[in-house]
Amino acid sequence: MQNYNSKFKIFIVLAAIGYWLLAISVVPVFADKPGNDDFVYLFHLYYDNDRLFADRDFEFKYDIIPEKFVPEAYKTQFPFQGEIVNFKSETAAEFFFDPRGGDPNFLKGRISVKAPYIPDGQKAVFYDSQGNILLTIFVSESSFCDDDGVCNFERGESAQTCPNDCAGVTPTLPPPDGEGGGGQNSVLMAVIYVLIIMGASSGAWYGWRRYGSKKENSQAQLPDNFPPQESLN
Repeated sequence: MQNYNSKFKIFIVLAAIGYWLLAISVVPVFADKPGNDDFVYLFHLYYDNDRLFADRDFEFKYDIIPEKFVPEAYKTQFPFQGEIVNFKSETAAEFFFDPRGGDPNFLKGRISVKAPYIPDGQKAVFYDSQGNILLTIFVSESSFCDDDGVCNFERGESAQTCPNDCAGVTPTLPPPDGEGGGGQNSVLMAVIYVLIIMGASSGAWYGWRRYGSKKENSQAQLPDNFPPQESLN
């Protein structure tokens, strides 16, 4: 019984290691990025009599927050407008907002404006109700797509997240490390390690089941008055 329990414990340990390694090394690499509409830009601005400025009291001009973008429900007939421009100088998204928040007496003060997150966003441009440019904030630091025509799979680019780079393109991994390209890249090595661990786990499971089956069969063939192994010297 003691050997039986030991093999079972070995299987549990190996299986746990396999799943842990799979979770930390392979799943994050191959899993798709969250959908683009699951994040928004939150711009920290200052409104002053139809003018807009970046709020200087904030260290960063904007944040990325995990939530689905919902267009602002403004009441004014003349809202301000914003657009997110990508690295190809294309308007990737538009959004509208009322800097006064429905209060005609609000003339100056801090405001927060949300905009849809764009993975290849280069800048956010804000316009007044007449279409005049008031403010430009660069957002390229938070973009993981660069519109360079190369599908950088290791950076999270895919046909879903970066269509400008990956539409109709099979993602390629970076060249392997080592002289002459003879080494294995980290992703491939992670897969190999996981396969080894999972193979060992499966082998341990098979061995444990086989041992358990033999144990049960041998005990079934023993006479009822045969003493248990723990009492044998």
